[in-house]
Amino acid sequence: MEDFDREVYGRAPKNTPKVRWEVAATTSEMNGGVPVVVKKLVGHADNSACPLITVDIQMTLATPAKAPGAVPVIMEFGFPGGFPGPAGKAGAGVPKRPPAPGPTWQQQVLAKGWGYAILSPASIQADSGAGLTQGIIGLVNRGQPRKLDDWGALRAWAWGASRALDYLETDRAVDARGAGIEGVSRYGKAALVTMTYDRRLAIAFKCSWPRPAPGRSTGCWAGRTWAPASIPRRKPR
Repeated sequence: MEDFDREVYGRAPKNTPKVRWEVAATTSEMNGGVPVVVKKLVGHADNSACPLITVDIQMTLATPAKAPGAVPVIMEFGFPGGFPGPAGKAGAGVPKRPPAPGPTWQQQVLAKGWGYAILSPASIQADSGAGLTQGIIGLVNRGQPRKLDDWGALRAWAWGASRALDYLETDRAVDARGAGIEGVSRYGKAALVTMTYDRRLAIAFKCSWPRPAPGRSTGCWAGRTWAPASIPRRKPR
């Protein structure tokens, strides 16, 4: 991984801020006819070293309300409040899409008895070079510009997903040993980067959007069952 750290994704700092998770709200809802418990979560990164920069990681977690025990969770790099439009607000200026021909990915996950989580990458690190003195990269650098071989957004998003997984390991409704991650386009890259650096994840799903270029695959998945013997495999509970 040294070549990738040096030439592609950048080096993650050896010391990063601790994250304290807070359950901001808990509601009972229905999704595709399945009753779910939805938690709005906020992960507060310790900014005592640089109080001027605040990083509050946003995540939504939904688990089946009638599950007999802890369930696996698929975590998505996405938009907990909906896709942001040109006005910067969820749904603002975004044309309405026709109804999906089948169940949503969340409903497909729930049909298996699993839960799902939606993690906001933008709440970890801005998807823009202009934001490199803010977010988790800016916080670690105390507001100073990053070095050429410092971590970039993809690696920072992966760090944030690992902190989200830290929380999932503490939630009694979740069997984090079966946790997976997925994303589309650059968030798909982030999903693969996350799984590469965090061996706790069981599987990663990645796809392209809106359509692949000629000769390219539409997507891929990677599971730990393909991992070499040197990588410990997680057994289901």
